[in-house]
Amino acid sequence: MNTNVATFPASKPGHRLVPALIGTRKSARVAPIECPSWCVEDHLASPMQFEDIIHTSASEDVGISSFLKPDGSLLMYAMLQVDPASDDQRLRQAHIGIEAGDMPEYHTPEMAEAFADDLIAFALQLRGLARTARLHNQHAAEVAA
Repeated sequence: MNTNVATFPASKPGHRLVPALIGTRKSARVAPIECPSWCVEDHLASPMQFEDIIHTSASEDVGISSFLKPDGSLLMYAMLQVDPASDDQRLRQAHIGIEAGDMPEYHTPEMAEAFADDLIAFALQLRGLARTARLHNQHAAEVAA
């Protein structure tokens, strides 16, 4: 008895094989693809050409509200990404996409760490401004009393 058995390659550490819908809306097939363990994309949601598959993590969001605009409008979000078929070597490697407007900006891990350091410094300066505003308001209230 001769049995044909398809074998799948072993995944690299930190990856898993997942089904993906490869092709077009008119002609697509399900095929296994290697996917980073942090990827949350549903690769079966809509057919894609193999070279258009991008892996994306869940996003980390920060919003800003004010007493004039309390809705917590999205200020910025960041996520891990890999574009395995990109012409740009940097996009083929794991990178961080940070979006604060219309288009994301892409950062190497080192660039993202430097940006995070800048955000920490900004947050400390913001705390200083809040402290100064609070003291100013307390003083104004004491003078008015």
